[in-house]
Amino acid sequence: MRLELWLDESGDFVSDANTRLNPSLVGGVLIPVGIIDEGIARKMLGKPYVHFTDEPADYTLNILKGVQEKKGSFVVFQNQERVQIIDSDTTYLNVLAEGIIQLLLQLAAVYRRFELSIMVATRKNINNGYGIISPEQYKKRLRERVIVGLARKSLTSKWKYTIKFDDARTSSRLMLADGVCNTYLTRTSSKFTDCDREVIKSMYKQEYLFSFFESSVEKELYKLLGEGNITDALYEIYNNNELQNRGYYLDVVLKRLEQLDDHSRGIQLSGISTKFDTLIKIDRKYEYVKPVLKKIQDELFPLLDKYSICSSEFKLDIILYLYTIYTHEGSVDGDIQDKLAQEQLQHVNDIMIRLKYFNMYKIRRGIHEKNMLNVFGSIDNLTKGIDVLEETLEMISLLDEDETMGETKYEYLGKNYGTRGQGYTMLIHEDPDYLALAIKDFDRALSHFTLDKDIDRQYIYKTMAYCEGKQFASALQYLFKACHLEFIEENFSELFDYLKAQDMTKVIFKYLYYIKIMAFAKEDGQDELADNMFQALNNAHVTVESLQKSQESPHPIQFIFWFMGLYSARRGKQKVGLKYLDDGIEICNSLSFENITLKLIQLGMYAEKALIHERYKKDVIDFYKKITENCGQVSILKYIIYFEGLTEAKLTKQYLKKIVQVTRCIN
Repeated sequence: MRLELWLDESGDFVSDANTRLNPSLVGGVLIPVGIIDEGIARKMLGKPYVHFTDEPADYTLNILKGVQEKKGSFVVFQNQERVQIIDSDTTYLNVLAEGIIQLLLQLAAVYRRFELSIMVATRKNINNGYGIISPEQYKKRLRERVIVGLARKSLTSKWKYTIKFDDARTSSRLMLADGVCNTYLTRTSSKFTDCDREVIKSMYKQEYLFSFFESSVEKELYKLLGEGNITDALYEIYNNNELQNRGYYLDVVLKRLEQLDDHSRGIQLSGISTKFDTLIKIDRKYEYVKPVLKKIQDELFPLLDKYSICSSEFKLDIILYLYTIYTHEGSVDGDIQDKLAQEQLQHVNDIMIRLKYFNMYKIRRGIHEKNMLNVFGSIDNLTKGIDVLEETLEMISLLDEDETMGETKYEYLGKNYGTRGQGYTMLIHEDPDYLALAIKDFDRALSHFTLDKDIDRQYIYKTMAYCEGKQFASALQYLFKACHLEFIEENFSELFDYLKAQDMTKVIFKYLYYIKIMAFAKEDGQDELADNMFQALNNAHVTVESLQKSQESPHPIQFIFWFMGLYSARRGKQKVGLKYLDDGIEICNSLSFENITLKLIQLGMYAEKALIHERYKKDVIDFYKKITENCGQVSILKYIIYFEGLTEAKLTKQYLKKIVQVTRCIN
């Protein structure tokens, strides 16, 4: 189900202490996508600008009836408790965020899977008395509150929401939202008759009337501590930016934690880990959760030691969460997490718990080393992890004398095999024999997974390996298999029907490998296959630009631009190819040099440009100098020996191809 929500506010969130007035509120229209667009809304209003404070009752009610007839529902988030948090802007944001959370829960109960596009009216800066709050500022602050609120309730979801801002003075749909807000706020005023009020009451359904009951942060913390709920208290301390006297409350929480026995302490700390696990799953861009995790690692860890609170498992959870984020980003900061994880593992006494964290750590280390292009080091580490896990499985089988346990699956072992297979894949360009090793590892990984998403991921890895090995028919076979389809005579239209019906975040890598196969086939001289794939892409009306619009993260969009640039240049469209490569470079330009893996991919795109025309060789040299200047002697430079002493004279065609091969196989 795809829905739209248009929100405006009524009241100023300043005068709510005056009980003679109805409390301020946020509200608007919830409606299926596509029923009322801007043009239809303007026709319904009958004029270019409407402010419902100035409109008579008859006109107002007729407009609202018209919205209802078009399947629109009226939603209200009200500050019924007349809470005032710091200032009117902060109060408004909290009411808005809490209302959105409650509405998402309500919709999840009804639809389970849905997409909600939220449009919010820009707000006047009440505190300054002039101007509007910048949409970027509000979007960031609102997104933080929604993310924290969902994680507070330990909620992940099969639904998706987006938030954007517009001006209620120009958007006709936001004017309709103003009608919903203003009518509910003024329903008890002399503007409406008793008969009108009965009509209004029938229009606003109880299931879409939400109230904001949250008390002050300080009161909430005292309540949590009174209940012995240290988990939620600590979560609030690190996630609520409105908390004053933070040091005092942190000290109180740590003293309470200190008084607990080891078992109770472990339960409380594992509750924090669970909440941050949820937070990471919600905040997929990591903009919010990463700095919070860093603050816990830098500030809370020393305090736990100061209070002699044994917390190795909790610390490892936080360390590995951050390590995971850094490996997703391709960040050199993974080196820091690696050392911290090794130190904490030494403090875990229980052998089975240590084994669990050892497995998690080895996978993270393997991915980090692969990101840093220490591929052989990654394979070596993962092999050690695999050996330990295989021996563990062998011991378990010895205990199963009657063979009652059946086939034994071990997810961690599957992840180790899958990650090592990715390492072998990165070596195929140097030696084709690595293809067989990669496929063998992916098949072993498949034997340990039961969930469709894990199995599909291994099929995508096999697609990637076969593509690197230039076995394009096999690559396409497994790409189709990952989409639960059979590859028959280039039935690409069936593939795109499937892909376009999915959430883009779930299939973006499938688009990537389709375009990569197309580009590599063209490069390999298999023109018929490549051109047929390109034609199918056009027939499906899928463009690189449309993929970029629907994907917030820079990865893997930068690769999609690269491979589309490669394909275009190889079919003689060099100008188009260079434009795609420049767009991919620009995506990487927006990132800091901490994201070293993406910066090396950027270097590869510069080298690809130099292969198209040698005048771009200087760009390769200049950018490599930037990498060395910004990254110093970080680990990644140790493993790119052939980059040492890079000069323009050294950049032969063969050398440029080497740079391209090394960087475009990063996975």
